[in-house]
Amino acid sequence: MYDFAVKFYKVIAARSTDFNFVCSPLSVWLILAGMAEGADFYTRKQLFNLLNLPYDECTRQKYYQLATSRIVQTDDIKIYSNRILLLDTGVSPNPSWYDVVTKNNLLSVFTAPIGHSNSVILDTIDYNALWTTEFAAGRIKRSPFYDHVGNLIGFVDLMKVTKLARLGYIKKLKAKMLELPIGENGRYRMLFSMFPESNDVIEALGIVSKDVVFEVFNSFKDSLVPVEVALPRQFISSEIDMRSLIEDLGVTSLWNDPAATRNVSYPPALPSSFIQRATLTMNNHGLYSTSSGQAAPYGTPTGLDPEVGNDFIADRPFLYALFDAETLTCIMASAFSVPTYKY
Repeated sequence: MYDFAVKFYKVIAARSTDFNFVCSPLSVWLILAGMAEGADFYTRKQLFNLLNLPYDECTRQKYYQLATSRIVQTDDIKIYSNRILLLDTGVSPNPSWYDVVTKNNLLSVFTAPIGHSNSVILDTIDYNALWTTEFAAGRIKRSPFYDHVGNLIGFVDLMKVTKLARLGYIKKLKAKMLELPIGENGRYRMLFSMFPESNDVIEALGIVSKDVVFEVFNSFKDSLVPVEVALPRQFISSEIDMRSLIEDLGVTSLWNDPAATRNVSYPPALPSSFIQRATLTMNNHGLYSTSSGQAAPYGTPTGLDPEVGNDFIADRPFLYALFDAETLTCIMASAFSVPTYKY
């Protein structure tokens, strides 16, 4: 899953004109898995290689059950996800394929008059949840925001909190990391990374691999003293053409070859497009309040790597991602580079 998520994120980052986006690798993985279940041998091989799926059906079903159970709805967690194959009126899904994808919750299948094609793939995911501990409303401050090389480009509303936190440092990336729990009992984790020693974040991404992801999780240490954490309050929305990205990742026959989707529907589905719309709201609200103490003075032993210092102030471009705490599955990934208020 990490291997797919890293490849997926790199392709989106390379195509992004402003390096400001949000996406869901998990949602795309599930949709492609659903299409693979009805693909011909050639296309299935392309998709299984990309998704790292085994040919054994029972093992795949175990993966699907695990993957589709990562998104839960509770009073404090609001993640709404819809994965839809929309067939044109008159196109009928293959009953055996339909049974597999619906039983495993990979895709919902609907029909409607499309007119221009046999089918389209529509994917939406919206996130708005409570932190485990809140950022005090009284500590939200309009603050400068800088580009990769330190030029002032605008302003953001920084949410600030002083607390014991988990931070880490990845030497290979020269990246400073922060982990914050979300929801009751930290059901999810939001991971943030900044690159204070790099003038090109996209270049730094070039050496990221699934092994680096594991290194990130292993790098976190609990601070021994309260540290200052500041993040921009934001709402970010993206609509991304996933078809072209997936073609870049080597899956080309799914869209144009009738044989590729002849086991999905009759006539073959031949999806003409695959669009993902994702939104993410980051606000200060949390389940529990936190004291507004003072951060320890610089030089105070923190128990953290020296490169981390004793704060995490996201006042320049940064990456972040939402992970399920139980399995560490990456549900959403994002980059923030465009300030709320332009300079």
